[in-house]
Amino acid sequence: MNGKTDYQSIPDTLLLRLSEYLTDKIGLHFTKKRWNELHPKMATAMKDFDFEDVGEFIEWLVSSLPTQKQIEILASHLTVGETYFFREKRAFEIWEHSILPGLVDARRRTGKRLRFWSAGCSTGEEPYSIAILLDKLIPDLRDWNITILATDISTAALRKADEGIYSDWSFRETPPFFKDKYFERVNGNRYLLLPDIRKMVTFSYLNLSEDVYPALQNNTNAMDVIFCRNVLMYFAPDHVQRAAERFYRTLVDGGWLIVSPVETSQIHYASFATVRIQDSTFYKKDTRKIKPERLIAKYVEKEVLPYSFPPQKVKRTKSEKTSHAAPYSAPGKPKQSVLTPLEDATILYQKGFYSEAEERLRVLMSNDSSSQEMLVLFTKILANQGKLEDAFHWCEKAVSADKCNPHLHYLLAVILEEQKKVEEARTSLKKALYLDPDFVLAHFALANLSLRLGKIAEARKHFGNTTEILSKCKPDEILPESEGIRAERLSEIIGAVRL
Repeated sequence: MNGKTDYQSIPDTLLLRLSEYLTDKIGLHFTKKRWNELHPKMATAMKDFDFEDVGEFIEWLVSSLPTQKQIEILASHLTVGETYFFREKRAFEIWEHSILPGLVDARRRTGKRLRFWSAGCSTGEEPYSIAILLDKLIPDLRDWNITILATDISTAALRKADEGIYSDWSFRETPPFFKDKYFERVNGNRYLLLPDIRKMVTFSYLNLSEDVYPALQNNTNAMDVIFCRNVLMYFAPDHVQRAAERFYRTLVDGGWLIVSPVETSQIHYASFATVRIQDSTFYKKDTRKIKPERLIAKYVEKEVLPYSFPPQKVKRTKSEKTSHAAPYSAPGKPKQSVLTPLEDATILYQKGFYSEAEERLRVLMSNDSSSQEMLVLFTKILANQGKLEDAFHWCEKAVSADKCNPHLHYLLAVILEEQKKVEEARTSLKKALYLDPDFVLAHFALANLSLRLGKIAEARKHFGNTTEILSKCKPDEILPESEGIRAERLSEIIGAVRL
């Protein structure tokens, strides 16, 4: 067998193992009908792994545990990373004229804060297109708190995106004046995006199939709009479903999910309200579409509660037992299935029903009946709705009640950073590390913050501290305050950071 082996020469059993491997590790879906398409892609990928025989390469691959770098290389060969400014121009035009103006007007009245996520951003043309549109439509943009998060599985693509240098091919759907207004020519026919636009976008490594989101820790919370176009089309159906559910939780109520026209499907986006605008389909988070009581009943009927509150360990306070916010009880169930407002709120929070979760706890919070556990959950509920001032207030209250808890100082730092209060965030992170020098996520957060501030030496120090602490953890150990991130995963993410 040689490097030019055709698709038919590889046993079906091996191709099936490869297909299952790619689905499990990356979320990519290759049915038997697409195996002939898979073969040439693997023949190209094998060169990056120093193999000369496709069959041997596939056999080795499916028998190994992939590193983050290997996953990244495979993904780059198995997906099309090509993009350009204002790709799928029709969707951008509708977004510009029919969705964004109303969103801007609403936020202008409630704090001038907007959050966008380009999930699967490739080399950056999409998030920069978002930034340019905002610059065009918001005259007082400097007065706004704008977040544009751009993530991808390819660190090579992220490095190119961060540089902001493009060739003519990236401008094939833009008018001539576009380059003159937002770019400067460098190195012949190459164009560098202006600094004011580049600094609006934050690039970060994230695997949509594997990583945790929404999470305050990686800034994937309280989004107004998520662009995830020409990404999910490569995923297996169950991975698409899981990603859609996570996107739902990531958005604030009324937030928008924008996918490619070839990716629209009611099956995958059943939780969203479908909105048709000028023959195009968009998805909107509308919590009124699903009854929270039914969601809670599912947990009660299965006698399953979120991991934080197993039924046998929950201690009901006197205030919870006597609260006017009556717990939900499924018909015909024994008394032990009755849930407290805290349990109700936890279920709703984890499924993205943030306003309903807030309602469950609001009475107890206003009556000064809150436990520390409630304060932390309430803070996260508010933060995931973008209610940062309220979240800061309740987090400060939690810190005041337990000043020696490093996790509370860390949570406060995450909120402060989202408010663009960078120095206050750094101070809070340092307090967390003073209380717990081995608090790995605090080191990681301080490293990223230092990197964004251009403090490279300080960033290296904290990344080094993070790596050293992680080396003492078991690979599958869930890190404290990470909302599910494993030690091994964080190590891989650090490996993708460019210093």
